[in-house]
Amino acid sequence: MNVLNFDSRQCERIRRQMDAYLGNELLVETTDEMLRHLENCEACSRELQSRMRIREALQRAAARQPLPEDLGEAIHQRLKKAQQRPFWLPRAPTWVLAVASAAMIAIVLVAGQQWSKLEHARQMVTNILTLGVSDHLHCAIRGHNYPEVANPPEVLREKLGPQYAELLPVVEKKLPGFQVLEAHICTVQGRPRKYVHFIARGQGTILSVILTRRDGQTLPAGRFVTAASLGNVNFYEKQLEGMSVAGFQVGGYFGFVVSSLSQREMGKLAEGLAPALQTALKTAGTQTSKSGGLARAWNG
Repeated sequence: MNVLNFDSRQCERIRRQMDAYLGNELLVETTDEMLRHLENCEACSRELQSRMRIREALQRAAARQPLPEDLGEAIHQRLKKAQQRPFWLPRAPTWVLAVASAAMIAIVLVAGQQWSKLEHARQMVTNILTLGVSDHLHCAIRGHNYPEVANPPEVLREKLGPQYAELLPVVEKKLPGFQVLEAHICTVQGRPRKYVHFIARGQGTILSVILTRRDGQTLPAGRFVTAASLGNVNFYEKQLEGMSVAGFQVGGYFGFVVSSLSQREMGKLAEGLAPALQTALKTAGTQTSKSGGLARAWNG
């Protein structure tokens, strides 16, 4: 950049036009003049960059804030009242109304973008929670893949294999009032995805605790899509196919608790299970990392 000296009046005029320039509101001739000035004036160039950073920070902050549902209507009514004033009362200048209209359009656009992102996040949560519900219905409910009398712990540990056997006492401890009847690794018919599946009975229902690898997928964060948070674990709740499901993400796995209990009850069970499962999975992963046991069990 060639640094030239400009008189303060010229720089002051250029700076008054910077916000309009950033909003793409200047005439072509004025924009050309500003670009020539910025090319040779380091002080004004720094000022423009500073305003750009502030503008971007404000836009990011505004995008993170939910807008009141009635904000657009409130602005519309105020504009309408301003236009309906008696002729003897001073009216708002045309440029004020234009700015207010532009602000309302911007607010509506931001609100639309936020709504679209929120709906996308909610749909992603639903798709992931469906994984757990599908396995519960396929294996535990329709398939009835559990005995009337609980299998002995040693049998269940053998079915889980050394990689997941240590999860059994964690699930038993964190499901008060339930008896674990069955534990195994299973699939939903016609799909390659595998599940570590615990089936328990209690409180008049059959309940499943299910883990499946995330395979790079991640549950979205944000208070408008999560049901609760505990430590670094977010919880998600939904009613799907007549079942209550509470989901969470622990390490490289999605976890699900599924049954016909209420969402509130399921949420409590999930909040107790998730941290304990996270610790157990981390321990199991550390113990088998050298042998590659987890990968072999999952892919075998």
